[in-house]
Amino acid sequence: MVDLSMDVFGVEFQNPVMLASGTCGYGEEYADLIAVDELGGIVTKAVTPEARAGNPPVRITETPGGMINAIGLANVGLEGFKREKLPWLRDNLRRAHVLVNVAGWSVDDFVKVVAGLDEQDGFLGYEINVSCPNVEGGTMFGTDELALAQLVGALRAATQRPLVIKLTPNVADIGLFAQICEDNGADGLSAINTFPGMVIDVEARRPVIGNVTGGISGPAIRPMGVYATWKVASRVELPVIGIGGICNARDTLEYILAGAALVQIGTAMFVDPYTAPETIEGLREICARQGVDKLAHLVGALEA
Repeated sequence: MVDLSMDVFGVEFQNPVMLASGTCGYGEEYADLIAVDELGGIVTKAVTPEARAGNPPVRITETPGGMINAIGLANVGLEGFKREKLPWLRDNLRRAHVLVNVAGWSVDDFVKVVAGLDEQDGFLGYEINVSCPNVEGGTMFGTDELALAQLVGALRAATQRPLVIKLTPNVADIGLFAQICEDNGADGLSAINTFPGMVIDVEARRPVIGNVTGGISGPAIRPMGVYATWKVASRVELPVIGIGGICNARDTLEYILAGAALVQIGTAMFVDPYTAPETIEGLREICARQGVDKLAHLVGALEA
């Protein structure tokens, strides 16, 4: 039997496959389609201090090799999350680990969410979104070295739970920003968030997305995500969660070989909600065929 487990953040993940923030709601939305508790885990939709309606429509459309979205961090807010969403996670996910995605526009915003959740049960830790390209100021912390250092340091002082920083690819040296996170107390890194993009309706001569621009995701960005994961894993000792364009087991193994201990599947779940469980089964099949008895042995095993 192939062992797909990964020991990360002081706990065992039964497999490396997680659902990405913003693509799986708060977990319950997929519960009638797949066995969510059979996954490695999920990352919730972003939580901000106050509820947000998000950007005006159109907020999502297909692009060649993926999609573009500008949801605008629509969410139920801190108190709504505790009241409406966290109880389901607590009561239904026994083996799949939960990271709560946290967003904000100031250090105080991020700290308020973390401090407001830290005494609650039902989740493992936090994924800190410093890299959303779909709202004004959404990448401020992710592209400013000093601001990022201050934010990570403040959050480290606010919690002992695992603290994972979601990096933006829109910097000259992603390894440098990974190093800043490590130096200031982060426990892990997610690489990467979406790339900014734009789609124009040439008949109407208007942007398709109501926000004008949005974030590009899907298979088109997978090579960049794998590259970023490799750069980050080569720079720091922290565990890396690989994100971007994963559609199957082979895609997942690209990230793992590049240095990721875990991965997140997002856009593919809109196309086929069975992508995540099928990816887990595909990992077993490939490892068995290659004679790999423990998947963790392949983390960073790229022969370059």
